[in-house]
Amino acid sequence: MNFIFLYKFFILFSIIFIVSCNSVERIVDLNFKKNINIPETNNQENVENILLTNLNFKSNFTSKFYLEKIQKSKNINSKLKTIIIGDKFYTFNSKSEVFINNSDDGKLITKYQIIENENSDNLSSMYLKDNYFILGFRSGKIIKTDFDGNIIWEFTNKKIFNSAIYEFNNVVLVLYGDELVALNFDDGVKLWSETYIDKPIIQSKGGQIYNFFNDIYFKLPNGKIGSIDLFLGAKKNNKFVNLAVQNSINSTNDKIYLFKNFVIYLDDAQFLYTYNLLTEEFLLYNYKINSSTSNYFFNNSLIIKKDNYIEAINILNGNTFWLIDSKLNKKSKILNINNINENLYIFLNNGKIALINNNVISEILDLKVKKINSIDFINNKIIAKLENGKIGIF
Repeated sequence: MNFIFLYKFFILFSIIFIVSCNSVERIVDLNFKKNINIPETNNQENVENILLTNLNFKSNFTSKFYLEKIQKSKNINSKLKTIIIGDKFYTFNSKSEVFINNSDDGKLITKYQIIENENSDNLSSMYLKDNYFILGFRSGKIIKTDFDGNIIWEFTNKKIFNSAIYEFNNVVLVLYGDELVALNFDDGVKLWSETYIDKPIIQSKGGQIYNFFNDIYFKLPNGKIGSIDLFLGAKKNNKFVNLAVQNSINSTNDKIYLFKNFVIYLDDAQFLYTYNLLTEEFLLYNYKINSSTSNYFFNNSLIIKKDNYIEAINILNGNTFWLIDSKLNKKSKILNINNINENLYIFLNNGKIALINNNVISEILDLKVKKINSIDFINNKIIAKLENGKIGIF
């Protein structure tokens, strides 16, 4: 009997021990997940500072109104922006409707269909110059119209278009998935085009262009980077455009940027390449930085955010200007950064604004709107495009 009792006791003890060990392991795992990894920083920047511009933008962030009767015109993924012409706001939606609102109170003055929306061809991008609109449609069609919708010229392309329209020196630049097309602004004549075929295209958005004198540097939506003489249409060949990183099948987290005579490439949101266009040498090459869930280039800095941490990195040498453990929402993302009231302001998609002063967050302001898709600055006004289609003016 004693043997049976001891045997049962041993079995029971073994079960309790195993369960206890598993419980401890689960507790340890849970505690581990709660630990916050403090980002490691590279050399602290002790010589340079973040360059603030002389922008005379002033705002008290308190006066707010919404543009009336355009909340149903949402198209979150579009590149359409509200612009100011005279004393009026002009807003396009994906159906090619134009809403004209008063710039003082947001009241709707009028709206009209600028052109017929044939075959539900969504308008995805708009550019204004000299009282003419350049409109880009998802089907690949690009047209130039006047304010009344009279078509001046039309260019068609069977490739999907969902990027921004650029214009330099009377040349309209259109970024398709794997092709860059240059059109004459006056008559729409195709000046030149270059196709960069690589791996299968999984997106038709995300293209960027910057110009350096007569040359343009760009990233196509398919991730390919390149440079072209704007007037001759001739490809440039240097160490920067031959970077091997451009072969990624998904370039969502890749960005190109230009600061003075430096062109910068951010690969997969964690590797920096900084190239001096005058000396034709890299200052930074495959330079590892902390990963981020959102980031934004501002003058000579790259400002990144992950969880509660915000870090400013010198794009010329990789040094860290500052690293801040903030009280900002972990899931909030950087939408825009600007020099307002002679201070650096970081705008987040949850409506919060972090004021950076002496390398710390000295104040957190609140626009009292959430789920913001984009932030723009025009004529001392802040234009916030919300995910529900509403447009707030501050």
